[in-house]
Amino acid sequence: MEPDKSVQKNKISIGLIINNNELNNNPIFPSEIKEEILNSPYYLLIFISREDVVKVSCFPTKKKNIKKILVKLKEFSPDLVKGISNVLNELNLSKEILHTTGLCYEMEKCFYETYLIGDLIDSGELTLDLIKEKFMAVANVINVLIEEIPSLNQ
Repeated sequence: MEPDKSVQKNKISIGLIINNNELNNNPIFPSEIKEEILNSPYYLLIFISREDVVKVSCFPTKKKNIKKILVKLKEFSPDLVKGISNVLNELNLSKEILHTTGLCYEMEKCFYETYLIGDLIDSGELTLDLIKEKFMAVANVINVLIEEIPSLNQ
């Protein structure tokens, strides 16, 4: 049975954290790649699935407390991107970003997401409610979800 393509997509990607041993012992990663990135204790893997292809990105990181902020939008515009950037700067999150992207599946189904180190959130310095409130104040933002990125062996 084929999947229902009319089902609304709710995100752009899925994240997973693996540690150094999990990367090093995985035969899927070519040795040339392991040699280039093996100095990190953790790796954020981001899986982006589109029709008949899955893109996997790997981000070395010293921390495993990664969060994803997923922002549902009415539409993309230069003002919206500037507003999101201003929120990230205002909350001191911009220097913690590992990956960010945006995508519209259709005109009304647009998303922006960013993966970042969650130190400010985990320390209590920033609350999830404050982050959501700041993003929701940006014009054309419909909803904000904040996800904890799981580790392979949690």
